[in-house]
Amino acid sequence: MPLWLSGWNFSGRPILDTATVGDLVLRLSVLKVSDLPVNQSLFARSAMVDLVRRLHETTDIGCYHKGHAENRDPFDLTQYQWPNYLSPINSQWLERNGTEWLYFETQPLWTGAQDFFWLTPIDHQYCVMGHFMVTQWLRNAGNPYRQAERSPTSNYRQLLESIMDTISIELSNEAKTAQQSRGSANIDYPLPNITDQMVTEAKHTLYMWSGKGYTDKSQPQQGGDHRAPKEDVAAFIDQRIQPRPLPGCLAIGPAFVQDEENPGGRPEPAVIADHR
Repeated sequence: MPLWLSGWNFSGRPILDTATVGDLVLRLSVLKVSDLPVNQSLFARSAMVDLVRRLHETTDIGCYHKGHAENRDPFDLTQYQWPNYLSPINSQWLERNGTEWLYFETQPLWTGAQDFFWLTPIDHQYCVMGHFMVTQWLRNAGNPYRQAERSPTSNYRQLLESIMDTISIELSNEAKTAQQSRGSANIDYPLPNITDQMVTEAKHTLYMWSGKGYTDKSQPQQGGDHRAPKEDVAAFIDQRIQPRPLPGCLAIGPAFVQDEENPGGRPEPAVIADHR
């Protein structure tokens, strides 16, 4: 159920850039999870982690698209599948204005917005989701890697942080009682994580798309390889997935986990923040 939708435009440099170089959109909504297991509640942090996994299973952030061989060999009949996003990254539990939020980000790998999700339960089956989307329009930067290379998202992040500072949620007395009964005050902070295999796939996908909508002036415009160096793309992903605690961080996960460390997709224990 949608609650509120708004957006903010970001202007570029006079003359040098177009009138708008990007925007930040916030969609606030209430999600109902009607098929929870018996006696399960969204007030349990593990149920919120499961909800994040379900978002990845049912939305574009967890989908794949058709890829191809690196040299576009016409005789290669392999069915390549590349991920749309690397997600969830920088996942953490936050306290903001007396409300506990589960937060995570996404990194687009071929197209699409960069997402910032904030989720908090308000009932056994309901939660509020704040979904921020950053979209950039930059000249000669038609893919996520070149956009990140040209323009950082720090200004967008500052604005969304300021917006979240103004949001306050007051639970009903009944919901407060339910929250306390489910033990949300305990020290267990499970978090969703990406795996090393997902990181490897993301590096390859982002590299393969790094020439889309971009012209390298050192290369022939037709037939040249306009992709970025593989090592530069890999370094960007390595930097992008590093944990960055936000103000009010209660617990934060690692950059990634090994596949064998996270069997069956079970949540990895979080690192409790020192500055709670």
